[in-house]
Amino acid sequence: MPLVQLELRVLFRFLRIGALAFLVVGGLSCSRDDILRPDTPDIIDPEALDNRQGAPAIYAGAISDLVFASTGSDRGVVVFSGLFTDEFMHAGTTPEIREWDLRAVRPTSGVTAGTVASHGTFLLLHRARTALESGARALSTLLPANDKRVGELWALAGMTYILFGENYCSGTPFSERDPTNELGSPLTTAEMLDRAVERLNTAAASSSGDATVDNLIAVLRGRALLNAGRFPEATQAVVNVPTAYVYRFLHTAPPGRQLNQIFLLNTAGSTFSVPDREGTNGLNFASAADPRLPVSPPRVSPSDGITPLVNFLRYTSVADPVPMATGIEARLIEAEAALRNGNTTEWLAKLNGARATVVGLSPLSDPGSSAQRVDLTFRERAFWLFLTGHRLGDLRRLVRQYGRPAESVYPTGAYHKLGLTRGGQLTLIVPQPEENNPNYTAADCAVTSP
Repeated sequence: MPLVQLELRVLFRFLRIGALAFLVVGGLSCSRDDILRPDTPDIIDPEALDNRQGAPAIYAGAISDLVFASTGSDRGVVVFSGLFTDEFMHAGTTPEIREWDLRAVRPTSGVTAGTVASHGTFLLLHRARTALESGARALSTLLPANDKRVGELWALAGMTYILFGENYCSGTPFSERDPTNELGSPLTTAEMLDRAVERLNTAAASSSGDATVDNLIAVLRGRALLNAGRFPEATQAVVNVPTAYVYRFLHTAPPGRQLNQIFLLNTAGSTFSVPDREGTNGLNFASAADPRLPVSPPRVSPSDGITPLVNFLRYTSVADPVPMATGIEARLIEAEAALRNGNTTEWLAKLNGARATVVGLSPLSDPGSSAQRVDLTFRERAFWLFLTGHRLGDLRRLVRQYGRPAESVYPTGAYHKLGLTRGGQLTLIVPQPEENNPNYTAADCAVTSP
């Protein structure tokens, strides 16, 4: 059975109570049947959601699925795309995690494919996508016209297509579970980004003019258009976003579904380490002494006794939020578009305007050559957007849009332990169980193409 098909059931059959803090529940009477019936305090029957009072639960549950798929799961796409690139390196011993660091992920990997009980990265993101889309449709019938929560869910649905388009291979299948179960066909990278823009356009028509939602839509639209190489349109999309704008994914203390896994796996653990010039081409994240990326002094990982362990110190607890769309990103989009247009004065001004918001960051100077300007642009993006799910999309764009050889962009060559050598995958891979989808074959997944 395909992985996505495993999730093709009635949406919101089970919603965790941790995401439903503001759902009001009425009193219950007592009977012998009630006494014999086991309590399920973290489950809400779907019938309880199909009304105005259930709308907050649908809204919170859908967003919770995306937070979990991105930064709240120990198999989330932000952590593992970071491991696939140069944001994290493996400081533990688990082979199924190490293969992500090697860019040699097997389609049968437990992290990739997961199980019915513990979903892998691919299915978590698809589950979030379908929850957001179905949730937006449901809320549009339960809430007053143009309620901003409908627009927010459509915007976040657009984000899932961006995350797929940036991280997964061209030829990734998309199935549906609302209004009916339907096994889907592969989408190319361009089609995923087009689908993202479509969802964002729908979101804009349902935002009620709310500034938080409108700015979220704008940043995501700019991000999708930048990935598509539509630079003038990307600039136009973000021009009105305030530099101080931040949209965060929220985390809390237990239950485990709501923990900040970046903190848990790196700052509080020793499975992942912030690298320094990983695989020759990686950036000097660990040694840059950049205030945007506070890190600990290196020490030997207690997990494998080999890898230098460097902790990312931005997050101090499992409840810290993660910024996922910002006004700084809007300025970076404008800067890159200006550079593509040959306007180096505006390019540098946009980069320095962003840097002026952080104490300790001095202004940049024009390095003088086209290649060095591109290097500087992507370095600034890497430090501003560290561990927010952008980096793999940027490495792919350096190959796809700027014509750079892949082995001059990705971490490459000899691995830092066990005498291993890195592989040649340029994107995340679709897990093997999805090959049971009759509309998809493994050959559709162009994992060595940017």
